[in-house]
Amino acid sequence: MTRRFDANVDKAILLHFLELYAALPKEERFSEVDKAFKLQNGFDKAKQSALLEQMYTKSTLDNEVVRNSLFEQSFSQLNQSQDPFVQYAKAIFKVMKTEEDKSKALAGKLQAARPQLMSAIIAFNKAQNKAVYADANSTLRVTYGTVGGYSPQDGLVATPFTSLEGLLAKNTNVEPFNAPKKLQQQIKAKLYGDYTGGMNTVPVNFLSNVDTTGGNSGSPTLNGKAELVGLLFDGVYESIIGDWDYNPELNRSIHVDSRYMLWVMDKVDNAQNLLDEMKIVK
Repeated sequence: MTRRFDANVDKAILLHFLELYAALPKEERFSEVDKAFKLQNGFDKAKQSALLEQMYTKSTLDNEVVRNSLFEQSFSQLNQSQDPFVQYAKAIFKVMKTEEDKSKALAGKLQAARPQLMSAIIAFNKAQNKAVYADANSTLRVTYGTVGGYSPQDGLVATPFTSLEGLLAKNTNVEPFNAPKKLQQQIKAKLYGDYTGGMNTVPVNFLSNVDTTGGNSGSPTLNGKAELVGLLFDGVYESIIGDWDYNPELNRSIHVDSRYMLWVMDKVDNAQNLLDEMKIVK
């Protein structure tokens, strides 16, 4: 949050949505929100901008130490906070809790009705001699591509695979780059086992040009023989815009290599019981 927060951007977004909110019919608005942002008489961009400027200037929630300290405070201490955003949270808590309870109640009813809906959809598709897929939009969620590196800028080349040595090089012993001591020892001793796959080390992650998005993390990555070769877990920086503009030269998904997973289970975690349950193809 500290890394990605920008007060000016946050302020502009809030101002934008306050304008949309103020345009709603009065019966769809909340008096607590109207009062907090002085919207009783409608939206005035200059007036609301000045109010937000004052709130953001006075607030200390942009400070990570301050934010974390709130978790240590008692309810009475929080209740006395003069931070404008803590005061706002206090002012709208009851009405938002009421809305949350309504939403949960509706979600429960929909959850109860969903099996009946799915039964009807399945019966209809079978009557039409159509396949019934496991998701909600009649498409099998599979994407395909090839393993490959990329060059996001002049003079910078990302190779298709990273290695144990690269993991060790990035280690600082400080979270989040704090690799377990045993893992570091195994790498330094070059105890690769049978997990190199013909390389001089154990591959950790690999890049591919499969088209993925947020929510795909954890998806299995299969090779052409339908063998599990990794798990997708992230995308490169240049892939952030991929939902709107897929660029085959720059969009890359990041997968953890199955050989690294097996190596960790074997050499670091001693999870032999799990390895015994698997059919491992070399």
